Amino acid sequence: MSRALSQIMATRAILDEARSLIDNASAEIDRLQDTLRAEVEEGIPMPLQTPLEDLPEPCEHRRAHRPGRPSKIDTDPELRAFIRARIDRLGFVQLAEEVASAFPPERRVGKSGIHAWWHRHGKHRS
Repeated sequence: MSRALSQIMATRAILDEARSLIDNASAEIDRLQDTLRAEVEEGIPMPLQTPLEDLPEPCEHRRAHRPGRPSKIDTDPELRAFIRARIDRLGFVQLAEEVASAFPPERRVGKSGIHAWWHRHGKHRS
């Protein structure tokens, strides 16, 4: 047998194998499609067991569409009251020192935090 003839026969065998794989894949796709069609026609097998509940009201921070997390002053009413009671009489540095002496480290805020909070909330109040 000539070299060209053996190459043709080898190519033909490869093509037959590829055709067989394609036919098998096509049959599997048809089977899966039929299964999916039957499941869609059947619908949801079990309805929801509990009714949907209303979502909780958004917190003021989210309602105002503010990104990130609320400041310590906004989330700590005692700290906020402490700052509001003194902000008209003390500067930001002195107020930060007062906060540091009155509150534990995890509840303290610095002068920059007080300043930012004051510009967002307090300075426009009457």
